[in-house]
Amino acid sequence: MHQVAVRIAHLIYNAALRQFEAVVEFFSPGLPQPMRVPVRVPAAPDMGHRRLVRALTHEARRRGGIY
Repeated sequence: MHQVAVRIAHLIYNAALRQFEAVVEFFSPGLPQPMRVPVRVPAAPDMGHRRLVRALTHEARRRGGIY
């Protein structure tokens, strides 16, 4: 895929499991609709925004086979 845009569509913090749960969407000119990848990232609730976005995007790319 070329020129992929990313959006974190849904994000919640599951305090019982101490993890963020999200749906990450990938947009590309070749896709008729965004590819949605559900992810879970173990983390503290006070994780910084930049680090959280990087972790969620990395996990979504890994699970979705996007490199």
